[in-house]
Amino acid sequence: MTKKVILIIFLILSPIIIAVIFFSQKTSAKPKVATNTATIKPSTAKKTEIIVPKVTLDSIFSLQETDLSKLDQTKIIKLIATGDVIPARGANWPAVQKNNFNFNWEKTADYLKTGDITLINLEAPLMKSCQLSTSGFTFCGNARQVEGMVFAGIDVANLMNNHIGNFGSTGISETKKLLDDNQILWSGFGSLAIKEIKGKKFGFLGYNGIGVKIDREAMATEIKDSKTKVDILIVSVHWGKEYEALPLSDGNIAPDNPIEIGHLMIDSGADLIIGNHPHWVQGVEIFKDKFIAYAHGNFIFDQTWSEETQEGVVGEYTFYLPPEASAKEGGVKLIAVKYKPIVVDKSYQPVFVTGTRADKILKQMQDSSTQLAK
Repeated sequence: MTKKVILIIFLILSPIIIAVIFFSQKTSAKPKVATNTATIKPSTAKKTEIIVPKVTLDSIFSLQETDLSKLDQTKIIKLIATGDVIPARGANWPAVQKNNFNFNWEKTADYLKTGDITLINLEAPLMKSCQLSTSGFTFCGNARQVEGMVFAGIDVANLMNNHIGNFGSTGISETKKLLDDNQILWSGFGSLAIKEIKGKKFGFLGYNGIGVKIDREAMATEIKDSKTKVDILIVSVHWGKEYEALPLSDGNIAPDNPIEIGHLMIDSGADLIIGNHPHWVQGVEIFKDKFIAYAHGNFIFDQTWSEETQEGVVGEYTFYLPPEASAKEGGVKLIAVKYKPIVVDKSYQPVFVTGTRADKILKQMQDSSTQLAK
């Protein structure tokens, strides 16, 4: 062959030769091992946002209970508060006669003990010398009634009311000592009780507006000062006209308007107000994102002469400690409120009720709340 022919053949075959060599190299090369970063695409899924509930009248009186299951349960703090506790007169008899001072609490204690903090209004001095009686308006309970309070898991007792002084300074001093000896905190008489739960301080103050006018300036100053010492400030207050579904003054025995006083307490720094004294359940109010419960009705007392005075509610107030990134004002928020109706019959043992009777109690409370919101 001539050089010219060889050159022509080479030019014709060279593309085929190059393709064969390229293909053989590609198929004989080791496969690449995929790395995590090469195979995982950036996630487009959104993080599930945990919505912290907000307290509204609808959330309180709705048939559907507020769902707290998605919240961090270790950051939930539950306060339980009852109505008036007056283990005097007829309500003192069964415990003394049976020699069983858990008696008045036996049907509700299991629930009361579920609270991280359980608060009552103790409206009678507890005294060793208390004599049994069935009449009159000078109240006292046997000193051993404190055993029932311990049994029920009571943490704080408000003493600022119109019957704690029925036996003068002796009755008050004896009651305070009994509570102290049994590790039960007490509020009132200028004392700020502080209970620490999950690293947060809950403070308790007490005021009485029955038979005396509340000193507004002194009250506002004490609340402002106390708020600087705690994360949540709860104020117990004895106020309002008896046997009414709405919070009212009567110009004499109850000279202060509960609504006016409640708003002033909130403006001064209170986070939650628990009212008592009317012996009927009354409505609640949300004022400037804070909560006022005007009256829980009776809890332990001998007023069995009417349906309304036999009725009451136990309030469950749920607080939440949100992540610090979204925390404001110390991070502790009231996120849920619910009420469990009770009835006190002639045994003087409050018992939780359901059905028609419970609906009636909650409807009265809801109607009162709706009127307050107008």
